[in-house]
Amino acid sequence: MKVYLVFICLIAAAGGFLFGFDTSVISGAIEFIASPKVFHLNAVEKGWTVGCILIGCMAGCVFTAPLSQKYGRKAVLIGTAAVFLLSSLGCALAGNHLEFIIFRMLAGVAVGAASMLSPMYIAEVSPARHRGKFGILNILAIFIGQSGAFFSNFALRDYGGADNWRWMMGVMVIPSGVLLLLLFFIPESPRWLVENRKNRAAYVILTRLSNKVTAEKELADIEKSVHTIKGKLSELFKRRMFNLLLIGIALAVLQQVTGINVIMYYAPSIFKSAGFGTDSALFQTAIMGLVNLTFAVLAMFFVDRMGRKPLMIIGSIGTGVSLLLLGITFITNNFHGYFVLFCIMGYLAFFGFSIGPVVWVLISEIFPNSLRSHAVAICFFCLWAADFVVSFTFPYLLSHLEGYSFLIYSFLCFLCLLFVLKYITETKGKSLEQIEKELVGNEGLGKLHIKKYI
Repeated sequence: MKVYLVFICLIAAAGGFLFGFDTSVISGAIEFIASPKVFHLNAVEKGWTVGCILIGCMAGCVFTAPLSQKYGRKAVLIGTAAVFLLSSLGCALAGNHLEFIIFRMLAGVAVGAASMLSPMYIAEVSPARHRGKFGILNILAIFIGQSGAFFSNFALRDYGGADNWRWMMGVMVIPSGVLLLLLFFIPESPRWLVENRKNRAAYVILTRLSNKVTAEKELADIEKSVHTIKGKLSELFKRRMFNLLLIGIALAVLQQVTGINVIMYYAPSIFKSAGFGTDSALFQTAIMGLVNLTFAVLAMFFVDRMGRKPLMIIGSIGTGVSLLLLGITFITNNFHGYFVLFCIMGYLAFFGFSIGPVVWVLISEIFPNSLRSHAVAICFFCLWAADFVVSFTFPYLLSHLEGYSFLIYSFLCFLCLLFVLKYITETKGKSLEQIEKELVGNEGLGKLHIKKYI
């Protein structure tokens, strides 16, 4: 494995770090932002303050697909880092609730772009035998970002008095600036270069990523792939290709409705409901990030060995059982104490080991080269839409249904299990062009076949 390959994948994955940090930093700041001393928010306004970023995420996916198709992955990644930087400053300096919402939605545009571009870029530069672990590198960076946000919130809880939330939101200026500089040192995606008839430049990059023999073979495969299917958005909606798109959308939505961001965004509120004090709730939330991170690291060692499908099966069962137990503790009024922490940590362990990272890997690799940016954008648009619905409705569900709300998410985990068993097959160890050949075939969309998926 070449050092250069690791270097550029780490930089691309840093977009995931900013994604994770920006989406999770609100969990510690929201209680202070909603307080009478700051913006004095009711339950609905609180849910909107947390969830508004997801509207920006959906917009980011919509705009990023055509921009990355026209200008390349690298240029749009650089623009994304700049937006992260601007939105962090804006949130930290917001003078009223409306200004905060505007900059929070702008942050969402960057998060939506990063959620799509980082895994797609990594998939397009990684060799087949390492693509799974490099794909998980992105989700690992997301979890590091989430964990970093949790610990940052805990460290800054008493800093700045009533303005402590400004420091929590503004600290992200530092990693945003660092990423903006580092992105100038990564190459363009060789697959995008071939699609734009820059084969010589693509060959040079492929050689740096592997060796001359491998580069020549891979370049030939990419050329054949690009010329087989035209990269028009309308091609995605032809009957059988649309079926494959629906599978990607289902994976994206199921990842979110199984409850991950209920836990991530509202963990301090859940812990406070379980009897923990504010400081203790923030600290327990920080520990959550470490659990997620630890099991994502484990997933890196298993995704290219065990495969995608077995990990998804294990994770669906584990998360479902964890949320079922969590719901029962609330329903039976036994939610005071550390069993709540145990259930949440169990959920995060299974999610971090499976559903979290594997869905990102699958979505980034199952679509044809020439349609990948469009298809991934649509999938992640649906992911963020599902995330918005979950995060916006959870405060209401928790206040009205209490523990039964967790049973809803538990049911959806088991629904995810059934979907995986029926529709998902294995992609480990295959190049993107091999996967495309199996799922699409050699003769274009007119004779598309989706083996084992439909």
